[in-house]
Amino acid sequence: MQWTLAYAAAAYTLLHGVEMLSEAQDWPHTIVRIFSLLLIIGVPVVMTLAWYHGARAQRHVSGSELTIITLLLMIGGATLWAIARQHSEAPAAPAAAAAAAAAPGNIPAPSEKSIAVLPFADMSEAKDQEYFADGMAEEILDLLSRIPALKVIARTSSFQFKGKAADVRSVAQQLGVTTVLEGSVRKAGNRLRITTQLIRAADGSHLWSETYDRQVDDVFRIQDEIAGAIVKRLELSLLDTATPSAAPTRSPEAHALYLQARYFADRDTVEDLDKALQLYQHAIAIDPDYAAAYAQLAYCYTRRVANGVDTDGAGYANARSTAERAIALDPRLPEGYLALGVARLQYELNWQAAAELIEKARALDPNNTLMFELAGHLTQAIGSLQEAIVNFRRAAERDPLNLLMRRYLASTLYYAGENQEAAHVLHGIIEVDPSFPAVHYELGRVLLALGDRQAAVAAFESEPSQIWRYIGVPLGYHAMKRQAETSAALAELVANSAGSEFQVAEAYAYAGDTDQAFHWLERAHTQHDPGLMKVRRDPLLKSLELDPRYAAFLASIGLTPA
Repeated sequence: MQWTLAYAAAAYTLLHGVEMLSEAQDWPHTIVRIFSLLLIIGVPVVMTLAWYHGARAQRHVSGSELTIITLLLMIGGATLWAIARQHSEAPAAPAAAAAAAAAPGNIPAPSEKSIAVLPFADMSEAKDQEYFADGMAEEILDLLSRIPALKVIARTSSFQFKGKAADVRSVAQQLGVTTVLEGSVRKAGNRLRITTQLIRAADGSHLWSETYDRQVDDVFRIQDEIAGAIVKRLELSLLDTATPSAAPTRSPEAHALYLQARYFADRDTVEDLDKALQLYQHAIAIDPDYAAAYAQLAYCYTRRVANGVDTDGAGYANARSTAERAIALDPRLPEGYLALGVARLQYELNWQAAAELIEKARALDPNNTLMFELAGHLTQAIGSLQEAIVNFRRAAERDPLNLLMRRYLASTLYYAGENQEAAHVLHGIIEVDPSFPAVHYELGRVLLALGDRQAAVAAFESEPSQIWRYIGVPLGYHAMKRQAETSAALAELVANSAGSEFQVAEAYAYAGDTDQAFHWLERAHTQHDPGLMKVRRDPLLKSLELDPRYAAFLASIGLTPA
């Protein structure tokens, strides 16, 4: 008994000293926990020694005693470790699950048949084939995306890992896929070496790898072989795969120009789009039957309009004629239908024609992110808001790192009155990129709907994009009844209204000036403002709905009141 009491007193003093030292030195709490466990394990050891030797401990410790003590230490340590582990981990699991569920823009669990195609590395000696390596990866991605049973991540997301030494398993987790395709390209003259490897995300193991040493003329055959090998390894039925198209061009020179054009077009700046336009046109001059070049050129025209070039209608006119040429040359090419669909939807507000083009593209490429985006805009305009939300969710699943798709999703949630979830998505975007345009504006609208006017004003004022700040600030000031500032902000918006006529109409409607609101709606129609796709269920236009001019305006663009 004396031994046990002495041990307890010494252990208490020692543990208290360790706790004080731990706090002073900011040690991890694990150190104190381990020390406590060791002291607890010592109790049965001391009691055993005291019982065996008596109070004065006159006998020496034998080998059998050491064995007994060791067993006691092992049993006690294992028992306490298991109890401690159970205690520490039991509450952690729900906490982790809650944190994961609360994470903005959560990526869904990977589906069984899913893949991300990472940008191929340029292994050429001169390092001058980056465009060719990127193009190879993009074209293989395009082939795979036409397989209905396979979820394929869009280029916008998978190419964000370009030039980064990211672990494949981490990449797969961020993109929500079970497999990843990596590759490299070495091009010298007319010789081409392409190395590819298909990796299982769960353990990083290789499902398949291959090296192709061919002539440049065989590039399309190589792409088909790679796609076919992936289909086989993922055990997809041949009935689930799309029929491969014929080689899009017989001219290696035209194809090289096409790949260079896609490289610049993907950068999506006015200057790079101009370079892409010239390269596409050069490729078409070499091969006038190059349908893919026509399709991408058509989409390039629509992107130039989105970037403020040829907004007088010339850009969409060029897009229409070029897309129609692509469809005539190759009716199996989804990009032609989608480029034409953009023009029919955004410029013409031709709902029926846009719907038909989207369905044709869907039949050819059921994984296409642009198809889901256009379907979302269309269904928001003429169909169900819930259907629009589904389309934008699907676009975001296939392009999980594309913040624009998430912004569209949040905007549609706002229109549907699901403001808490909209705010959740928008906060997630801001965490990733606080400078992303229009997100603070969208958040301001949501906060107005939630009744938090002061926070809405702060969101509008912190919008990094100047034009979206002009658009949002009058809404916030009017909500706060700051009339003089509202008038000044409206004047500033009107002075910078080119391309934002619909948003001016929204601001006047929200401020209660219905005459000005209808005036600007008519201007938006004249200027072919694509914002009119949202006119039918816009919460900011609520004050107009009882005015007879509202139904008349909807009828003028082929819509009926919701």
